[in-house]
Amino acid sequence: MGESAVSRSAIADAAELLAQKADVLLERLADRVMTSPAPGSKAWYVQRNTVPNSTKARLLVRIAIAHQAHFDLAEDIERARAAGAEWSEIGEATAMTAQQARRRWAAASPATPQQHDSGQLAIW
Repeated sequence: MGESAVSRSAIADAAELLAQKADVLLERLADRVMTSPAPGSKAWYVQRNTVPNSTKARLLVRIAIAHQAHFDLAEDIERARAAGAEWSEIGEATAMTAQQARRRWAAASPATPQQHDSGQLAIW
């Protein structure tokens, strides 16, 4: 593959760019599937910010699309859980039962944000 001829940082940069582009594409596809107004339009921003549970609904659509494309869903699952999505909803988006979805992604998706204790006292 010639990977040794390319620096690891160049590969990491390319992987990060791919992840960013995939995220943008998922947003656009979610808009299309959800029949949203034209992305970036005033109506799009109004709908996106006012529809109840729109964040959760969008994330569940993103999860369904990404699952069908065999993408890693851990980050979107975590975001959906933080937005209030239940395991049954995630299971439905991924054609799994709630229990199957929980078993697959629970370790990567804490139900509540975890606080990290560094063991150090704050100076200020």
